[in-house]
Amino acid sequence: MRMTLSDLLVATGAVGDVGERGNPVIESVRIDSRAAAPASLFVCIPGERLDGHNFAAEAVAKGAAAVLADRPLSGLPEGTPVLLVRDTVAALGKLARAWRERVGARLVAVSGSAGKTTVKELTASILSKVGPTAKNYKNFNNKIGLPLSMLEAGEADMAWVMELGISAPGEMEPLAAIAEPDVAVIHNVGPAHLEALGDVAGVAAEKVKLFAALRPGGTALASMDYPELWNAAQAVFPGVVALSTKGGPAPYRAKYLGAISEGRGRFFLRLRELEMDVVTPLTGGHFAENILAAAAAAHVLGATEDQISSGLATAVMPEQRFFCRRHGNYTLIDDTYNANPLSMRRAIAAAAESAQGKPLVLVLGEMREMGVHAEVEHRRLGEAAAESGAKAVFYHGAYADIVGEGLSRRGYGGIFAVVDSPDAFLETLSATDLVGGVYLFKGSRSMRMEQFLAALTQSIQKDAKA
Repeated sequence: MRMTLSDLLVATGAVGDVGERGNPVIESVRIDSRAAAPASLFVCIPGERLDGHNFAAEAVAKGAAAVLADRPLSGLPEGTPVLLVRDTVAALGKLARAWRERVGARLVAVSGSAGKTTVKELTASILSKVGPTAKNYKNFNNKIGLPLSMLEAGEADMAWVMELGISAPGEMEPLAAIAEPDVAVIHNVGPAHLEALGDVAGVAAEKVKLFAALRPGGTALASMDYPELWNAAQAVFPGVVALSTKGGPAPYRAKYLGAISEGRGRFFLRLRELEMDVVTPLTGGHFAENILAAAAAAHVLGATEDQISSGLATAVMPEQRFFCRRHGNYTLIDDTYNANPLSMRRAIAAAAESAQGKPLVLVLGEMREMGVHAEVEHRRLGEAAAESGAKAVFYHGAYADIVGEGLSRRGYGGIFAVVDSPDAFLETLSATDLVGGVYLFKGSRSMRMEQFLAALTQSIQKDAKA
């Protein structure tokens, strides 16, 4: 971003002492005092454990040119501009909205229950072939992360691709108002955050509020393969454009054609009158809807066949999102960022396809925020694991007995072990005859399944050096 202090005052509606430093240009926004730098605005965010107001002096000492706060501050150098607002998080959103208005980039907003980050990365990869494109850093997609991502975008950008994440009722509307997208795409809904949203219909009802914030003339894209989503989308935005990977009568369609060498997949796309085959770094039928959502959004913004094909082929998937690494005869799949029932089942199916005759080992963690649906969904997780043909299932977290029930229901005859730590996982694994194969690591964020992955990686590397 690049805005003057007076621009910030107008955008946020702030009052207070702006100091005696004239009208400096602000080039970045920081909420972590350790990252403060010259020409930055430090925004004091009050949190459950730490309050940014207590770190304002440190931020100014590191060069922050001004501070945005919800109360008067002491201990700052004389003349430090302090912009006072009622709510610093809301003001951060207003500032991002003002920057969006100034830049004028076309904004694609992405939401869904599983694969938002994948869709965002694919869409940004395609649009980067069209012109300068900005995107969220990793999954900075909430009421703080979204505006920070928008404020990091450049003035010369042609497009911004922003994912929006919600976990409770009432969260989408303010996020969508900040983004005010030109194109909004929701590629799926599933049983995620049910503790707060109730059921899949509740998830869909909250997600589709995104469409109400579209700019005049904007385009809404939604998958008609999910009845709750499609019905809710049509109610909110009757002109919503359909996506389908299941043969529905949609102008935008996709089909998985199969895996090819080096873990890449081939997909068929129909984008209105345009038909094309594409190769991507993703393998598995469930990725068809992610690829379709990205291609459709880019197509709406004018991306050509060559740009879509090239963007999909060269997309780089971030770590912790079905990121595959090979270590000798081991293929380790890092899908540890988060998990819900929909993403779990899909990751297991994709890992099973990737195995192609090699032993499949599932290292899974509890799916949290399931509320009253927790037992049912963990039983289904066990059933999906059994149906995958896995040689072993290692499980970490609550509901282990329920997962075991699901395995038994499907006649699972492989290894099932409950492990409470990475060390216990390695110890249990070493007692088996498993050597090599495809290992999937996945669980809810708080389960820290990446620690289990790191432990096995270190063990493999240690053995290779021995």
